[in-house]
Amino acid sequence: MIILYTTLILLVCVLVLFNTYRVWSLIDARRRGKLPAKGRATMFDVRHLLMEGEKELAVQVYCEIFQTTPIKAKKDIEELERSLKV
Repeated sequence: MIILYTTLILLVCVLVLFNTYRVWSLIDARRRGKLPAKGRATMFDVRHLLMEGEKELAVQVYCEIFQTTPIKAKKDIEELERSLKV
C-alpha cells in the first residue's frame, strides 16, 4: 500500500511540474515578445512560431485559441507544419 501511495504522490508531483513548466514557458514567451497578450493570439502567431522552430509554444497557443486538448493540438500542428514545408 505504501508503494501505491508513493507512486501516486510522485505522479502528481510530475504532473504539477509539467504544468508549471508549460505555464512558465507561455509567460516567458509573452515577456520576450514572441506571443501577444492572452486572448489575442491568432493562427498567424502559430505559423510564425512554427517557422521559428518553436513547436511546443505553437501547440500551447493553438490550444489557447481553439480550446482543444494538447494531443489534438499537437496532431493539428504537425499537419500544419507538413503543409508549410511543402
